[in-house]
Amino acid sequence: MIQLLEKAINQVKVLSDSEQERIALLIIKELSNDPNNYEFDEFDAIIEQCQIKTGIKDLSYQHDHYLYGKPKQELE
Repeated sequence: MIQLLEKAINQVKVLSDSEQERIALLIIKELSNDPNNYEFDEFDAIIEQCQIKTGIKDLSYQHDHYLYGKPKQELE
């Protein structure tokens, strides 16, 4: 493990100061993340980027109706 860290440090040393700072911030952020929530945070960010406003309020519940023309389901 120490050899891997030394290799990474040597690669970072040749970068500009701004790049070194960016990488240091990434490392600090990664170390401070709760490993249990990280995957969900990343997933939530992807979902948020992919959202499309359709104006259809019941699309998630009635997707079969809108995609395949099936009768709308009654909501419980």
